[in-house]
Amino acid sequence: MLLKLFPFAILASTVLADGAAIIAAMYQISNDTVELQNQVGGWDGDILGVLPIVGISTKLLSAIDSGTHTAQTSANLTLAEVLSIVGPTTSLVSGVQSALSTVTDAREKFAKLLLAPVIKIDLELEKTATDRFSAAVVKKVPSAFQALAESLTAPVDVAFGFAIGNYTGLL
Repeated sequence: MLLKLFPFAILASTVLADGAAIIAAMYQISNDTVELQNQVGGWDGDILGVLPIVGISTKLLSAIDSGTHTAQTSANLTLAEVLSIVGPTTSLVSGVQSALSTVTDAREKFAKLLLAPVIKIDLELEKTATDRFSAAVVKKVPSAFQALAESLTAPVDVAFGFAIGNYTGLL
């Protein structure tokens, strides 16, 4: 999937993106989030099962960083573009909340393998990347709608805080 995004990333770096490009980035992040959730949710707790989880997590982090670049190089969004990203944003927020819940539910499996600190670091990295992505998108929203845009993504901070908190102090 990352290879499908590569030609798009090259174009995004040379021309201004638009609302459609930001939506495409959101869909990529959403797809990778669902893939991570499915992998963690189906994981039986064995050490070899961690490898695909690490790969998907890395792919997700890359998609978030790519989406941030797309948003940063985008022109300011028009009102029509803002309206068009509300649905994908809401869907992405819901998907992230669900995936973080699944990762939280798997904490004992990770802790048993002594990987809880690694998962916590990964969650912190993904939160930081997600915060950058959200900020880059919100910056492109007309100022009159920025508070609304921030409120749409606020539940993600709560979900990350809960997930990170559940991995804090586990060995």
